[in-house]
Amino acid sequence: MTTIVEFNHIILSLIELFKALTTIENDKLKAVTAKDLDALNACIKDEQVQVLKLRGLDKKREQVQADLGYENHTFKEIIALLPENQKKDSKELFTLLEQATSDFHAVNDSVKTALEVNLHFINTALGKLNINPDIVQKQMPSGNNFKNRFA
Repeated sequence: MTTIVEFNHIILSLIELFKALTTIENDKLKAVTAKDLDALNACIKDEQVQVLKLRGLDKKREQVQADLGYENHTFKEIIALLPENQKKDSKELFTLLEQATSDFHAVNDSVKTALEVNLHFINTALGKLNINPDIVQKQMPSGNNFKNRFA
């Protein structure tokens, strides 16, 4: 029989996963600002592993949530439906999950901004060389075109 304890355990795992993703995002931000492509690639590989874990954990959460009869409910709605003796732990986890996701999104937004700034610099440098990246990209054969030519 599935219990709220199992659900809370999954939420705790999600919190830990978001903390790990936040660490990776911080490392990615350092790599982007240092223009360290090797470090950035390592971060992206680590991130891909963590995202796969996140997908698996989220599927497990959905299943446990459905088993508990809380399918299509938010975590906040689930807490409101719990008996009083189970609400405290779930409320604490909810707060921790909110903080972990908020921290992740803040760093992720910083990474996006840093990447956009670097892309602007690259495009400006290419423009000074009279190279338009949009035109160059369109002129390069896609994998399908390349495959068709030599099939």
